[in-house]
Amino acid sequence: MEKNFINEQIKTLRKSLKLNQMEFGERIGLKQGAISKIEQGGSAVTEQNIKLICEKFNVRREWLTEGTGEMLQVTEDTLFSAFARRYQLTKAEQNVARYLLQLSTEERQSILQHILSIADAARSASESASTIDEKVEAYRKELEEEEKGKERSSASPDAREESA
Repeated sequence: MEKNFINEQIKTLRKSLKLNQMEFGERIGLKQGAISKIEQGGSAVTEQNIKLICEKFNVRREWLTEGTGEMLQVTEDTLFSAFARRYQLTKAEQNVARYLLQLSTEERQSILQHILSIADAARSASESASTIDEKVEAYRKELEEEEKGKERSSASPDAREESA
């Protein structure tokens, strides 16, 4: 491999992560100027920097130093992080998801059953309230009709007296 190969790999990595030189450098404890020199091939990459880059960015050492294989290591954490970014999960939502994933299948099924039971109870209460609302509305209409009937019957004799 040529001397500047790893320097180019670092630049490729940084760009694929959509980081500027300052952001990339901050993550591994280097200043923007040092990253610039590395990318331009004017500075050798130390073993310590290689380790830091691999650890901080989940990069496969073989890809970084030799150009073989995939760039990123796929671990449970990297998969979960990608999932959390994709669905814009808050920290609280991530904690809940991690908690659920740590449970056994039986424990998750039990929790799911409880959630479904709560949903059924809420739906039932909503339906009961809806039925009550319908009954109240029907009774209100009955009362209004009765009231209109009383008004007609009380208005009718007066109308008869005036015409007579």
